[in-house]
Amino acid sequence: MTESNPSPHSGPALSQALGKWSALAMMVGAVIGSGIFAKPAANAASSNSVSLIMLGWVAGGIITLVTAICMAELSLMMPKAGGTYVYIRQAYGRLPAFLAGWNQSIFFTSMANSALAVFFTMTLGTTIGVDFSTAQVILIVVSLLTLFTFVNCMGIVWGSVIQNLTTIVKVAVLVFIALLPFIALLGDGESFSLRNFEDAPVTSSRPDSALQMITLVMLNVMWAYSGGWMVTSVAEEIKEPEKNLSFALIGGAIVLMVIYIAVNLAFHGIFSLDEMVAIEDDPLRKVPQEAALTYLQPVSGSLAKFGSAFVSSVIMVSTLSALNTGLLTPPRVLFAMARDGMFIPAVRKVHPKSRAPFVAIIGVGATSVAAFLLISSLVLFAGMGTENDQPRDLSAAEDIFNQLTDFAVISATVFIVMAIGAVFILRQTEPDMPRPYRIPGYPVVPGIALIMNAIFLALVALDEVSAFLYSFGFLALSVPLFILFDKKTKAMLTFDSPEESNS
Repeated sequence: MTESNPSPHSGPALSQALGKWSALAMMVGAVIGSGIFAKPAANAASSNSVSLIMLGWVAGGIITLVTAICMAELSLMMPKAGGTYVYIRQAYGRLPAFLAGWNQSIFFTSMANSALAVFFTMTLGTTIGVDFSTAQVILIVVSLLTLFTFVNCMGIVWGSVIQNLTTIVKVAVLVFIALLPFIALLGDGESFSLRNFEDAPVTSSRPDSALQMITLVMLNVMWAYSGGWMVTSVAEEIKEPEKNLSFALIGGAIVLMVIYIAVNLAFHGIFSLDEMVAIEDDPLRKVPQEAALTYLQPVSGSLAKFGSAFVSSVIMVSTLSALNTGLLTPPRVLFAMARDGMFIPAVRKVHPKSRAPFVAIIGVGATSVAAFLLISSLVLFAGMGTENDQPRDLSAAEDIFNQLTDFAVISATVFIVMAIGAVFILRQTEPDMPRPYRIPGYPVVPGIALIMNAIFLALVALDEVSAFLYSFGFLALSVPLFILFDKKTKAMLTFDSPEESNS
């Protein structure tokens, strides 16, 4: 099917400035944020089986890889700003596309950005030994969101420079963590123990249902892997996308899978599940820093302290890198929606000097701040995320931000499933459309991607009903907005010539 779009508008175009390595850094940088550092301990609290947890990391890596392969075909067929929004529009029509774009640019992004900014603030407090007040948390988070909004308004080159540098740093520290068992051999060589891979005793603090364990583990894992598809939103700004975009998607997925599995082997080799839970329950200790400290202590006490401080610093850098991506790629989705007449017309404006969709970037920054302030208000005034005996402040409501990551993962996966389904639909409806990259092993490979993502959604729907319904409820509330914008678009098309009204 061919979608009709509003007539093009004159003005500066987006800048095609990203090369192969910048695209790869953006893909990897979008994924590596708080998840790989925060979720291993969450997994230890969600399951009594290390084997199940490691299987979850492998499964998440496979899902990410086969999904990336599918996205490569779609993104090179339609190398336009907007990513999954564009593919869903082409395959399913305007309403599903609007929901996909609205979810990616508003719902998923606002929750993810606010959660990342809060995670950074909490890590900063732990690192410098300061218990931030509620007012200080709000000030730091809002300042961070405002700063990165401004940086990305300066143009994609500035945003990509930050992304390249921070991605190199955080990949380096993850490789460092993965190598800790080997570095420890320079000391007593007894730090890494296979006994830590044994199942933990069943306790009341962990779920007693295998289905619930699998679901919680996969929610944690998929948050750590989520975001790689966001690089497709800047396809229009990548040089030679037929080579560089597929390299970024597939190469990035492989890099992530190898690093994540190796890092988790290092964590579980030094701590049992119960030890990981005990560390995470201490506000002054975190698993990644403790792993560096424990592995390196037999080698050198000073090296151990340096390693722990180094990991803390890079966790903050990693979080900022993911936050930067959250204010770099989603605005391109809003820009594409506005260009199609499915959002406020002003959002399609491109700055004449920076050639960035600055109105869209400011819009995403503003909704991220609004989401954070809304959640903060619910915590402070309604006690959301706190127990009856806990004070109503942001430091006591960390669980609510973990829940927000669950909402983000669920809502994103719904449209990932639809995007993968678009591969099959467009092979039938658009057989002659140029495909610079074709999925190897079609239809088996996209079939695997579709089934694995669908199984994950089914697990969540069965076991995390409230989170599933919340995500769908938000999408349902956005339907009236689509109706409003769709009417305006049809009115615009009435005055366009036939040549102008076809894409």
